[in-house]
Amino acid sequence: MKKHQFVMPRNARSISSTWAIDESGIDQIGCVHTSQGLEFDYVGVIIGNDLKYDSNKMELYSDYEEYKDRMGKRGLKFKNEELTKLIKNIYKILMSRGMKGCYVYCRDQELMNYLCSRANSK
Repeated sequence: MKKHQFVMPRNARSISSTWAIDESGIDQIGCVHTSQGLEFDYVGVIIGNDLKYDSNKMELYSDYEEYKDRMGKRGLKFKNEELTKLIKNIYKILMSRGMKGCYVYCRDQELMNYLCSRANSK
């Protein structure tokens, strides 16, 4: 698998409410909290290791240890279905922000293959 060296800071707390229109926001990555409710021409979404695809079971699943929002995952350590639902909804929100298009990169190759197969089947 090809390794990428992409690095950018997450949006700063000091501009979290204006991240999308602040000049310094161009050099930062937004999150679900700062982009929810906004519309952009195009968005790029990186699906991290918190959401994966099991090709044997043919299902999406979450990885509790890889989901970094400590407040968001509180109480969900042993509730994988609920955590998976939450994480899927977060990525749905992020992917729906682009009005003209959305670019997606998946850290999990199985998930990337699955999404590509679904996109090509329609």
